[in-house]
Amino acid sequence: MKTKPFVLASLGCLLLSAVVIAAVPHEKQHALKVGKRGEIILSQKTKVGDKVLEPDTYVVQHRVSHDDHFVRFVELKQVEYPTTEVNNTYTEADNVGEIKCRVEPTTEPITETTVYTINEGGVPRITKVAIKGESAWHILQ
Repeated sequence: MKTKPFVLASLGCLLLSAVVIAAVPHEKQHALKVGKRGEIILSQKTKVGDKVLEPDTYVVQHRVSHDDHFVRFVELKQVEYPTTEVNNTYTEADNVGEIKCRVEPTTEPITETTVYTINEGGVPRITKVAIKGESAWHILQ
């Protein structure tokens, strides 16, 4: 009978597939601490959408327009005035802009704003943003 070798070969392929799937490393997400004013500090270049954020301090903002959701990263710069005061200011010209995202519902309202990253070839990529008080994850491509 020719069915026995076929069944054995099929079972062998199935077992090999299961081993390969189990051996694939899972991407570990890292949570970035977000300050009270929505600030995150990036210590290295970080991808978000199709853009790259340079190392610096950014303010994370969320906006909804009609049914579309956006996450925005605005660079926070220190400005020195002639009076030797140092103040923080948002720098619109240096911001990455808004990145469109999709939303996924959560089971409970989010208690703390958090930015999540994964490591892609040694470079962090922002994949998800949780906004305090909302009931949805903001997923970035």
